[in-house]
Amino acid sequence: MDEDKNNLIHLLTTNQVIKFGKFSLASGRESDYYVDMKKAITDPQILSQIGKMIASKIAGSKVDKVAGPALGAVPIATAVSLASGIPMLMIRKSKKGYGTSKLIEGDLEDGDQVVVVEDVTTTGNSLLKAVNAVKDNGGMVVRALVAVDREEGATENLAKKGIKLEPLVTKSDFKP
Repeated sequence: MDEDKNNLIHLLTTNQVIKFGKFSLASGRESDYYVDMKKAITDPQILSQIGKMIASKIAGSKVDKVAGPALGAVPIATAVSLASGIPMLMIRKSKKGYGTSKLIEGDLEDGDQVVVVEDVTTTGNSLLKAVNAVKDNGGMVVRALVAVDREEGATENLAKKGIKLEPLVTKSDFKP
């Protein structure tokens, strides 16, 4: 395992981003662990590590934009943009009903090659919505990266749509 990944696992563990116990998830399901990514993305050291790792993974690739769906992935997209110098996009959950009524904030040009980032994936549905938003607005999604994959179907669901999910760390990297 590489040093950056070990460092991220250490940061997530010592800052209690990965918690073990009994938790109710947003989906209503019960889980024996919880990934508190809001705690991670508000910590400058963790956020910087995630941004650096993703920037390193996409270095040398033809990437025009880095996109993150609201809310959790916007700080990650920002960190990647700062670390890589690649402009970022913010993908709203839904179009706003005022102003420009845009679903995507930032300058997405037709044919732009886009890397979509996410904070945590379970089934991958929110990431798929972000991928579809980019595609529907003229972008081409070339990669999808996530800080933490809960290993509950996201990789398989994205693969069915032709998108390879690249997690920085997975649930299997942590022990209760």
